[in-house]
Amino acid sequence: MVRAVGSAPLTVAWLAILVATTRRQQAAGRRGSKRIQREHSTNLQKLSTEPSRVLVTSAFYLDGRSWWPYVPVFAGVVAPAERRLGSLRWLLVGALAHVGATYVGQGHLLARIRRGSAPRRLVNARDVGVSYVVLGLAGALSGYVPRAWRTRTQLVVGGALAVNAAARPTATEVGHLSAFAIGLAVSPWVPDRDARPYPDLASLSPREQT
Repeated sequence: MVRAVGSAPLTVAWLAILVATTRRQQAAGRRGSKRIQREHSTNLQKLSTEPSRVLVTSAFYLDGRSWWPYVPVFAGVVAPAERRLGSLRWLLVGALAHVGATYVGQGHLLARIRRGSAPRRLVNARDVGVSYVVLGLAGALSGYVPRAWRTRTQLVVGGALAVNAAARPTATEVGHLSAFAIGLAVSPWVPDRDARPYPDLASLSPREQT
């Protein structure tokens, strides 16, 4: 456990903050939770008045229901990405994906509102969460998939997100595709990608007894 924490300290710290903010929302009740989420949302209204604050704080809030379903995602994607990229690169990739996908998704929403295909009330929609960071890290982490499967894996995941965005062209779904694409764009330059494969099947196989 200590080794796991030490090898991915930012992942552990991020998850701990999410636990705390989720409990805060639960304690605030349903109305209070919605108010908190809206206060930290990266919606069009907040991005036009206080973008720096909400771009940071939105990544530390979930939808207020529970935090434990995110543990497998953090263990299977976020922590392995930090171990391979290093904490600084991990932070930069995650931030780039979060900010870039937010503006692409909200820009798409603004265009839909101007065309009359989305209601204007969505300028103040609740929009918090970790998905853009996670998908950006997943895109970068795909660079560590063994060569034989790398391109196919990237095409399958990217294709699924593209189909989803086409079927449901919301700001969130367009943002998901954008976040993965940003991570994918940096994947050819990730360090030691052939030396540290993902998933690391060798570490999961039984060790020989000596």
